[in-house]
Amino acid sequence: MSAADKAVVALPLPDDTEKHKQSVVGMANKRYFDDVLPFREEEIREALKREAKKHRWWKESAVKKMQIGELENGSCTQYVLESYTEARSTSEATEAYTLGQYLDRYGYTREGHGDNLGSSSQQNPWDYEVLPGMMFVEQTRVMELPGSSRMGSCASCNAEGNTHCFHCRGNGQDKCGFCRGTGMKSGVAHPAVYTHPMVASFPHADLSRGYSSSSTAMVRHGNNTYGVGTPMYFMSKTGVPPPGMGTHDLCYMCHGRGVRECTYCKGGGKKVCSTCGGSGSVRTFSKLIVQFELEKSDYITPCEIPEHLIRQAESKEIFMETANYVRPISKFHVKEVNDNSRLLCVKHLERVMGKSRVIQQRHALYAIPTCRVKFTLGNHSGEFWAYGKDTRIYFPKYPAKCTIL
Repeated sequence: MSAADKAVVALPLPDDTEKHKQSVVGMANKRYFDDVLPFREEEIREALKREAKKHRWWKESAVKKMQIGELENGSCTQYVLESYTEARSTSEATEAYTLGQYLDRYGYTREGHGDNLGSSSQQNPWDYEVLPGMMFVEQTRVMELPGSSRMGSCASCNAEGNTHCFHCRGNGQDKCGFCRGTGMKSGVAHPAVYTHPMVASFPHADLSRGYSSSSTAMVRHGNNTYGVGTPMYFMSKTGVPPPGMGTHDLCYMCHGRGVRECTYCKGGGKKVCSTCGGSGSVRTFSKLIVQFELEKSDYITPCEIPEHLIRQAESKEIFMETANYVRPISKFHVKEVNDNSRLLCVKHLERVMGKSRVIQQRHALYAIPTCRVKFTLGNHSGEFWAYGKDTRIYFPKYPAKCTIL
């Protein structure tokens, strides 16, 4: 089965577009949020010991001598919005099919044919229900569009079932690969072949047959085919074998002919058509391609810890909502989260409006605990950060040979 044309994108129904527009405006009303637990000094020391083992120049003994001072606990909030959308498109495809198979499948009536339901371009791909295997997981489902099947002749072979063999150029014979077309076991032409006055031919490629050095020049003598400049060609010209040569000198694969039966078409010069499988007929139908895509966006409140480290930390879920169309958060105590929630909701719906259909949306708030730790180690004092439920450590701009730990 092979796709014939480029896929045609099917626009969603107008009702879905109107739902998109209505969901852009509005706010979620009642929201209740949880909080996170602060860090303790014991947890920070254990995290420092684990971090010291990851660095070559950090010493665990320095952790025990470190005096931990003030702990400034806080949290970093991450807002995540996910939109699970569905896009549909159609494309033409063909497969090898015989008339008997077609009648066995569809019967002698016109039921199931593309004629009774119209062509695939007249059908609406959104009229058929296709469900995803799992929500919020990207996947693609391909199925045959009902009522689009129709029989036709194969265009690749003109309904003959066979195609021209391009390996031997339709001759059925090709150069022997063991003797390189010379007919000799050694792979070198016999001197008498190109020095004899009646022959005077050297094995060469037939440039009129296509590519240079792709095959050897051939002559037909009765029902036999020989390569030019081979021992058998010499015998057909002179009636005697080349002087000083025995049967043990001939190539044991082509027996001195320099050519062999084409291994691709088995000497017939034609191959079975790969499109119709030799039947001369194909079934053309329309494929319905359903793509379930997940669009994800997030916003993290600013903090001293780099954003790529914050994303890797374990967080605490403080809010989660799933609906066909979620409303932006409006009652969170951080104004930036409320503003970006509305901004992301609008962007998601505007991005898919008129192109695909929103199946479901979900958004969530995650709290990543953070703590600014001030410490004293000998005559040196400074600060570092602990963050995440799994208590990770971040030392800003630490050197390779750390003089602190």
